[in-house]
Amino acid sequence: MTDALEDHRPITNLRFADDIDRLAGNECELASLVEQLDKASSNFGKEINAEKTKITTNSKEPSKKEIKVNGQILESVTKFKYLGSIISDEGSKPEILSSIAQTTAALTKLKPIWNNKNIAISSKIRLLRSLVMLIFLYACESWTLNTDIERRIRSMEMRCYQKTTWYLI
Repeated sequence: MTDALEDHRPITNLRFADDIDRLAGNECELASLVEQLDKASSNFGKEINAEKTKITTNSKEPSKKEIKVNGQILESVTKFKYLGSIISDEGSKPEILSSIAQTTAALTKLKPIWNNKNIAISSKIRLLRSLVMLIFLYACESWTLNTDIERRIRSMEMRCYQKTTWYLI
């Protein structure tokens, strides 16, 4: 994979444990990739589970081609979870909104710490950065940002700092 990155070649085949992500330029190419994967899998006595296999597109038009595995049509979805990240036809927005929600939940669970006047503000900020913000930043390197998303990120960050320090004001 690093060779592909250094040579600026497109990465079309991502694998992790029993999860495989195939990327194609169009539906016909995707159908061909799925067929190749199915044949290669069967050579090793493996079978693609059509019920667990999903396809998505980043095209504005709905998918027209039916892609099949073992005679079953693969479900076309607008988003799905892959290795903990949300892959969506809307780009990064659902993933970022999910991260904001998870961060807010973590922040709320730590409310007894934020309320404790015996814990120094510097310690609270270190805890915020090491426990809460890491949840938010998970997989952020793949996000695509726009002005609306940047505004939401700044707002979430300010909310985090306010919740950890407002008891001292």
